[in-house]
Amino acid sequence: MACFWFNQNETKLEVPSTEEVANVTFYKIQVQVGDVKWVVLHRYSEFNDLHYHLVVDHGVSKDILPSKKVIRNKCPQFIERRRKGLEEYLQKIFIFLKRTMPKVLVDFLNFNIYDSFFLLQDLSTNCFLEADFVLSTNKQYSFNTLKLYAISQFLKKPYPIVDNTEIRFDLSPVLDLCSQLHALNIQGSSSVFLNSNIILNKLPFELSAYKNLSVLYIKNVSFDMIFSLGNLRNTLTQLFVDNTNTTSISQILQCDVIHKYNLEGSQKWRALEILDLSNNNLIEIDATINLAPNLKKLILNDNKISTISNLSSLSNLSYLSLSNNLITICNDLHTKVGNILTLNLSQNNIVTCKGFCKLYSLENLDLSSNKIMEIDEIKYVGGLPCLENFILTGNNVATTVDYRIKVLEFFGERAKYICLDNERPSQAEIDKVSVLRALRIVKEGKTPTFNK
Repeated sequence: MACFWFNQNETKLEVPSTEEVANVTFYKIQVQVGDVKWVVLHRYSEFNDLHYHLVVDHGVSKDILPSKKVIRNKCPQFIERRRKGLEEYLQKIFIFLKRTMPKVLVDFLNFNIYDSFFLLQDLSTNCFLEADFVLSTNKQYSFNTLKLYAISQFLKKPYPIVDNTEIRFDLSPVLDLCSQLHALNIQGSSSVFLNSNIILNKLPFELSAYKNLSVLYIKNVSFDMIFSLGNLRNTLTQLFVDNTNTTSISQILQCDVIHKYNLEGSQKWRALEILDLSNNNLIEIDATINLAPNLKKLILNDNKISTISNLSSLSNLSYLSLSNNLITICNDLHTKVGNILTLNLSQNNIVTCKGFCKLYSLENLDLSSNKIMEIDEIKYVGGLPCLENFILTGNNVATTVDYRIKVLEFFGERAKYICLDNERPSQAEIDKVSVLRALRIVKEGKTPTFNK
């Protein structure tokens, strides 16, 4: 990201070419500050407006802007002469105004978008105007990694005093808002930012300015670029991470730690209750998940996880979702998630229900879109005393003749309380289940009893 005040001698302005849009000629301005470059498009009338303000308010000479031509202003030779003239004009006013950099020139050249100092200046103004509303409504506030980088750089190395009182720098509204925010959304990108060569996910930043944050959404961000989490481990109750290239949970929960997998007490996320790491590239549930000992809800949908592991120490975990992963076998789940109430394993490759037979606390089970083929597999969940919602759609077993009746039969007298595939059993289905149960009992040589 650019910083003009530290690179004044490495700043260049050029107008290398033109571009025609809807029969209007735009002049392409290329700005370079150090290694950072960006492009701005302006038509001649916008140059003219800029010049008026600079002449009136900042003492720029009136005669240095190329003159306006009404007739034959589309002539290629004229456009080329004007392009060169506008380039010379920008270079002259820049030399004249670079120690003060008036706001009208900053905005014209998009320094307020790509330069950390001028970006923070605009951000400070916005925070001053919006802070009361955001804080009073607990509204989620959004920052891209460009803004977080700019804040981090300011905290590391304050900007020099600027001669122009018009751009007196004050970051306190930004820091005040950050320190009181409860919900934050961070957006990153692996592509270039707008019309620049800046790549957001290559900008390092820290989160130490957020003292009371409880909810954090992170999307398309490189965790390698986060070098400090500040106080988040003590305050964050909900963390949502989406669309990143992380392959392990340690890259997220230990993003600011050099020696990962060393589970020290100081690294624990003591307040974290909800963790959603959907839509990433996780290949396993590694041991660092135990750094969140009070976790109640864990969502790992749309990853590449093949086994359920390292969850036995999470005694408060009651909700687990692993939809659309690579899970095939679920053996002895009661030893791994014994206190679970809701379990979503839809869109995997599960072929048997045997591993679910001792999940006595389980209330909701979603096994839709797996590879369960035999109706006898249901006997392993039929004895679960607390199960109320059971989803099997998308399995081959769901194509069995009288599928619902046969499934409900395994639940015995509890069949009427089971919501199968999001549908309560009808009275006719309950009656049929009672008859099938009676026939089965007779075949076993016993006498059936019918409860009224």
